[in-house]
Amino acid sequence: MGDMRKLKAVIFDLDDTLHPEMDYVLSGFRVVSEHLSININAESKVIYESLINLFEKDRGNVFDNFLTLYEINKEKLVQQCIGLYRDHYPNIKLKTEVYDLLKWLKENTFKIGIITDGRPEGQWNKIKALGLEEFCDKIIVTDELGGIQYRKPCEVSYIQMLNSLGVLPSEAVYIGDNPAKDFVTANKLGITTIMIKNDRGMYSQSNISRNYAAHLNINELKEIKKIICGECIDL
Repeated sequence: MGDMRKLKAVIFDLDDTLHPEMDYVLSGFRVVSEHLSININAESKVIYESLINLFEKDRGNVFDNFLTLYEINKEKLVQQCIGLYRDHYPNIKLKTEVYDLLKWLKENTFKIGIITDGRPEGQWNKIKALGLEEFCDKIIVTDELGGIQYRKPCEVSYIQMLNSLGVLPSEAVYIGDNPAKDFVTANKLGITTIMIKNDRGMYSQSNISRNYAAHLNINELKEIKKIICGECIDL
């Protein structure tokens, strides 16, 4: 683990780190619900609640599973729903504590970066809706590096981020939520890693190897300030 006194850069994952991914999902479901209400003669609120229930049971094929209830041209409507969901500009915003942390980092001249996987159009819509470009010195959507093979834990994005920010691995910290892919490469490169336990509790470090585990665990992003200021040695 690096010396926090030498820290010059803070690099974040996006989904379920800087913002709850579920907020984006719900935003997309609202857009789709409005569209479907016209096509199947049902209230958008009822559709919206049904989509959420289906998502909580099975995250795959939500629109397909919903439309099996209706005798319509399901295939065409499913593709419309997928397109609307993927391309929508989300109605999301940063939590106050996240905004305050980013503002504090910027004011204290730390370099700020984001490395995120996912479809570029959707990820950039999230980034713009959250106003993250205002704070960040570098943002990397890994698919834009050459395809899904560049998604984490591929080392290319980490190395490119360090080079772009002009810092050594020992001068950076990486914050994410998924031990299956977020930390193993950063650990190998010598970047200090921190895992945030998101509200939905999707990931745990209890059953993974040491190489994949983060150096530190936190429950809220606001704890980062304490770590950087040296008020916390280990969590």
